[in-house]
Amino acid sequence: MKSVRGTHYSLAVAWTVLLCGTIFTRFYDLTNKPLHFDEGINGWFVLQMQTLGFYKYDPNNYHGPLYFYMLQFFELIWGQSIETLRSLPAVFSVLSVMIFSFGFLASKITQRWMMLFLFLSPAFLFFGRSGIHEMPFVFFQILFALGMLRWLEKSDAKAWALALVGLWGMVTLKETFTITLFCWVLALATLGLAEVRRLFSWRNLKEAWNPRLTVLLSLLGLFFVQLFTGFFKNGSGLLDFIKAFLPWLKTGVEGKGHEKPFGYWLQVLGTAEPLVLLGVCIALLGVFSRHKSLRVMSVFSLSQLLIYSFIPYKTVWCILSLIWGFYFVVAIFFAEVLAEKGRWRYLFYGVAVVLIGFGVRSAYSSVYRHPLDMEHPYIYVNSTYELKDLYDFLYGETRLRPELLQQTVQIGMKEQWPWPWVLRSFKDLRYDLCGKRVIENAIVYFCDLSGTPDVELSLTEPYWKIPLSFRQSRETSFVYLKKSIFPQIPFTERVEVVGNKEE
Repeated sequence: MKSVRGTHYSLAVAWTVLLCGTIFTRFYDLTNKPLHFDEGINGWFVLQMQTLGFYKYDPNNYHGPLYFYMLQFFELIWGQSIETLRSLPAVFSVLSVMIFSFGFLASKITQRWMMLFLFLSPAFLFFGRSGIHEMPFVFFQILFALGMLRWLEKSDAKAWALALVGLWGMVTLKETFTITLFCWVLALATLGLAEVRRLFSWRNLKEAWNPRLTVLLSLLGLFFVQLFTGFFKNGSGLLDFIKAFLPWLKTGVEGKGHEKPFGYWLQVLGTAEPLVLLGVCIALLGVFSRHKSLRVMSVFSLSQLLIYSFIPYKTVWCILSLIWGFYFVVAIFFAEVLAEKGRWRYLFYGVAVVLIGFGVRSAYSSVYRHPLDMEHPYIYVNSTYELKDLYDFLYGETRLRPELLQQTVQIGMKEQWPWPWVLRSFKDLRYDLCGKRVIENAIVYFCDLSGTPDVELSLTEPYWKIPLSFRQSRETSFVYLKKSIFPQIPFTERVEVVGNKEE
């Protein structure tokens, strides 16, 4: 009895330590990197919801409404800030690790490996601290996978519930759920027609169903309709959900400036997520495994990798959708296959330890040591510290002189994000391009190089002209600060005074 109690106590301590470690690594110093332009866009959508009273689903946005409603809820509790934008995915990053402690699968060892892998994963840590859709989407992908794998082991109501909630979450977050479902169809098909018929026979489905699942399905259906119709204020939202797939497919094929070669994902994995490469190798063998779960996860993961490799449009945060499946492959292989391989398992464990070490180094470098290392593949079209320094300066001035928030600011660049959200407290923001129209007497102008002559001809008093790079791989922008309003500025390099110098 004492040994059993001791085991339970040790497991409880380990679970608590892992939970605290996951929370700490996901939430510590959340603002240590500048605001990404996608984060600013997501925050701006929530600002529009305050005006409309709901989220108006746009088929050209390629993102479902769930994320924005959750973010709005977080802002109601903690206010509008960069920390709040990033807290939502951080919560889902914690949940993605701890969901494996609930014992949904028969193999506890597999689930413990998964907890370790996802806790240490550079991508789960880096993008779990970024205010974008990917981390919540992957959490629901994992829920769906747990439901499918449990159904292979034990066809019961809990498997149904996991799969239904996972599917609902994916559908209400991103259109890429179609790729996930297609890959699951391919994976299950490898079990053979007879086995698929047995697993998903009407008898099996009926025996597992219960009244609670009926309630769950009804609620999920109701929430789906509410989310896409803006709680019945935008009836066309349901039709727009279907319309979204055409522009989404077009963007994926054309690339829209994010074109990458076929082998891009393997290059990223080799640099940032080396343990996943071991998973890729194991999956190539796992396709022929007699172990159902290993075979299904191998085919699913390889199918996703292949499809995402063929799609020209590649943004690095999509790596999250690819890696967790391969971590599952490694976990199942370690727990189920190596248990029977004697000394050979120690070779695999040794390789895994080395690769995990490289992964931890990648995670520490990209998240804490150099959170804006432009050489790291996870740093992609990111805002710069120059952007952060500028908005820190502007808001520092408005805290001292709140009346500045009533003055005019012209964001006259072609690439405006994330400034509409960053400068949301200013009451008179103008978005005319500097090259087309210059708003008279603004205290700040943001301009591209092509618009600078028009601004400088229109100035009637001295302004600081400051060249700044706001985003990775973008041309230099120019900021004009009215000298009478900002007599002292922290920027010293390449700064000049332009405009009428008579004071």
